Amino acid sequence: MNIYGFESIAGLLDNTGYLFKLIANERGAVLFPHTTEHRDGAQPGIVYADDSRGNALAAMVKPNLIEFRQHRDFSDQRVLNIVGRILELQEFAFARNFSVTYQARILIELKTSQGLNQADD
Repeated sequence: MNIYGFESIAGLLDNTGYLFKLIANERGAVLFPHTTEHRDGAQPGIVYADDSRGNALAAMVKPNLIEFRQHRDFSDQRVLNIVGRILELQEFAFARNFSVTYQARILIELKTSQGLNQADD
């Protein structure tokens, strides 16, 4: 899995109120400042396009939360699989305890002292 753009957001992680964007699919993830449009963050094999035309999901990242937007080609399980792989990467160590939502539904709850909670169906 390839990660692009981590250097563009790494400095933000020290701030308590950061906000940045990402696009992701099974090939990897692209991270970039919130001032960049998702459709402008494409990298080889990872392309977001409006109206579910690309092959990648769009998301916003802020402290304790990754919010994925709707994409008609991505089921909840597919999103969970992608997120699971992303969170294993060293670049995403900062987000391992985060809640993850997809289409405003909680897929992964904020990690608590009892461990990582996957949302019940």
